[in-house]
Amino acid sequence: MTLRTALLWQRTSASKVRRLAMRVCQLLISLSLLAWLLSKADSRTVAAIVGFPPATLAIALVVFASSQVFGALRLWVLLRGQEANFQPLHLMRLTFIGFFANNFLPSTVGGDVYRAVALTREGHDLKLAILTLVADRFLNLIVIVLMTAAALPFTDFWNMRPAVTGTSLTSLAIWIAAVLAILAGLGVLASRSPSFRPSVVRLSQKLAAAAKRAFRFVSMPRALAWAVLFSGLSAVASILAQFMIAETLGMGVDLMQLTAVVGLVTLAALMPVSLNGIGLQEAGLVALFQLVDVAQEPAIAFAAFSRALILGTSVIGGILLMLSSQPTPSQTHRPNP
Repeated sequence: MTLRTALLWQRTSASKVRRLAMRVCQLLISLSLLAWLLSKADSRTVAAIVGFPPATLAIALVVFASSQVFGALRLWVLLRGQEANFQPLHLMRLTFIGFFANNFLPSTVGGDVYRAVALTREGHDLKLAILTLVADRFLNLIVIVLMTAAALPFTDFWNMRPAVTGTSLTSLAIWIAAVLAILAGLGVLASRSPSFRPSVVRLSQKLAAAAKRAFRFVSMPRALAWAVLFSGLSAVASILAQFMIAETLGMGVDLMQLTAVVGLVTLAALMPVSLNGIGLQEAGLVALFQLVDVAQEPAIAFAAFSRALILGTSVIGGILLMLSSQPTPSQTHRPNP
């Protein structure tokens, strides 16, 4: 074994160990948060869950799943803007399967990897496929941020008791300080590496190339407008489904309060703290709902049904994955890179 091969093997092994350690930490955090929620549940929480009307849950699931349909249409218009013609039904299948992968694989981007591979196999340029999926995610994120920001003034978060506000701000400051400390530490370690400067050069070159390709989207404002519309419809479908759950549980929150709480929790769950946001999302929902004077029992029941909507929609993707063997090529046109 040569020295270069040995160093490469050592670096790969260290990377695998770091990833495994990170997954274990995320799993422990998820389990601890779920255990905390279970310790708070009582007979009234169980009664709220058991007594929930199955028909209402089924309707809410259909409405929630329709958000993935709108997400597929968003991807469809972005691809059409680049003269890449895919059947909408085919993209819906990929989107549902991607949602399944995001929630059952130990990563929140597994579904994007699946969709990128599927688009590439069917004639789309790999780099443009990745860029399109990044734009797809970015538009969805922007809409969630805007909806959350618009809903926040209608909540009571601004009129919290001083003790609650102080605790929240202190917790936020601790989180920000911890993240900045970790980033600073990683930056110091990276700067001491012999490969730091070449890595920075390669990264800047890749970013410049990606920015050049991103200008393709600027030249198709109509497609972008439709994509933003479908992003909004996707977010609205998700909110409405969960509003049905909240109304049935008698939580006493209005649509704007629910939008603010769900939006904040959705954004928080994007942080790689827990495994696919499991535990963090449920604990966040319960904590924020209690800040708007929702009792703990219905808040925990809502968190359980919110996770049930995600799992139910994921099952649709899992069924589609089982029914499909190899991706069936649809009518495609490879865009110019």
